[in-house]
Amino acid sequence: MNFKKLLFIIAVSVSASVNCFGQKWDLKVDKDGVKVFTRSIVGSSIQEFRGEVTVKSNMASILELIDSVSMYPKWMHNCGYAVRLKKISKSSGYSYYVVKAPWPVSDRDACTFYNVTQDSVTKVVTIAIKGVKDYIPAKPDKVRVPEVEGMWQLIPMAKGVTKVVYQAHSEIGGYVPATIVNAYITETPYYNLVHLKTLVEAPNYPKTIMPYVKEL
Repeated sequence: MNFKKLLFIIAVSVSASVNCFGQKWDLKVDKDGVKVFTRSIVGSSIQEFRGEVTVKSNMASILELIDSVSMYPKWMHNCGYAVRLKKISKSSGYSYYVVKAPWPVSDRDACTFYNVTQDSVTKVVTIAIKGVKDYIPAKPDKVRVPEVEGMWQLIPMAKGVTKVVYQAHSEIGGYVPATIVNAYITETPYYNLVHLKTLVEAPNYPKTIMPYVKEL
């Protein structure tokens, strides 16, 4: 079985707000401008990850990509399908994701609530994500991820330069050995951030201006 694809479990787009039960971060990947860290979480056998990359782009253009939920299969690692279930406001709503798994493991899916905020002083934009397992009924051919918590964070470094942080922890549902999940857990943040950077820095990528996002 191709167990490398099992990190789909964590990719449910998403990541955790800083967890007070987390341990010290360990650097696992440092290549192509992307750094990925992992740490243990008390009470869970699955590690949390944190990926970081600096992108030559304003924050609104990156936020536009992250907010385009239906486009996730084009750049998010192992994402097979994604849709916004409900938009509450310009900054919050509910989304649904399917992440592909190698046969004979069932695909995972997740329902999440997201909320976008910006710090008025630092101008840091945070997209907080929280699993809402029962928002829609479970599907018989997929395993619902029972717990997801995470975040995207956009940190302005200079005019037109943004540090992107992607951090997540989830419980995977069903039975997959935690040792296998943890062995390949860095691939999801690594590939997601590499793809994001490539897309947003492409010459033909449209620059977005959002009146409610305050840039440097």
